[in-house]
Amino acid sequence: DPHRWLAETKWLCEEIKERESKEKKLQCYLLQSREQLKHFTQMKEAEHQSLFKQIKKQEKLLEEVHREKK
Repeated sequence: DPHRWLAETKWLCEEIKERESKEKKLQCYLLQSREQLKHFTQMKEAEHQSLFKQIKKQEKLLEEVHREKK
């Protein structure tokens, strides 16, 4: 039946369009999530570097105080 075949073809085309649209949205979401993760990772790394520098400064100060006591 050509009418049934046409209807099924139209339905399949709509299904494909819908799936492609969902896939695009998911890819976009994935890209955004990756960028956020990269950003947060960089922020944490910078925070760790800053804390490490502070610890080093404190160690130097403690060494100086210890030397002065002697």
